[in-house]
Amino acid sequence: LVGASGAGKSTVLNLVIGFLRPTSGRLLLDGTDMNTLDLRTYRRFVSVVPQESILFDGTIRENVAYGIDDADEETVRSALRDANALEFVDRLPRGLDTLVGEHGARLSGGQRQRLAIARALIRDPRVLILDEATSALDTRSEALVQQALARLLRGRTTFVVAHRLSTVRGADRIVVMGEGRILETGTHEELLAGGGAYSALHSGQVA
Repeated sequence: LVGASGAGKSTVLNLVIGFLRPTSGRLLLDGTDMNTLDLRTYRRFVSVVPQESILFDGTIRENVAYGIDDADEETVRSALRDANALEFVDRLPRGLDTLVGEHGARLSGGQRQRLAIARALIRDPRVLILDEATSALDTRSEALVQQALARLLRGRTTFVVAHRLSTVRGADRIVVMGEGRILETGTHEELLAGGGAYSALHSGQVA
């Protein structure tokens, strides 16, 4: 999902998560009307990586395994490894038992994002919802986060709100939104060739 601020991207994500219900029309999941599903069951198969990583004042272990009672140490470490977070965690004096502080205040922005990715990975979701972070990261942190996201996205149905078009260049389908409506859909190449809204957004970011 791409588009200017206020285009309706976050509303679409909230519909997919089930935080909002459609006031008209239907939302179908594999052909099933979402209104007929038990949302608690559905959400077990959904992971969300928000724009601002939501960490609570507990340990790294507790934050990554939140909501999973039977997550053993190797499972947590495996998720951290895939999220490119294990290296920095192992360097901390208390490792997995390090307190992150309120909202993860003791960690850098890149470290918080990688813990959020580890939390999503440990759930092995069927559906992934990613609101791409806009916070500025240094080049190394950004590369580590992008590598971790590539692992997380592999083999999953993924909805991405992209603020940088480079993030979705390889997406199967890009949906361009404006003023609450879908303006265009297609691949990166198709939309560029079309010379419409996506092409204009792309020119603005490349310029």
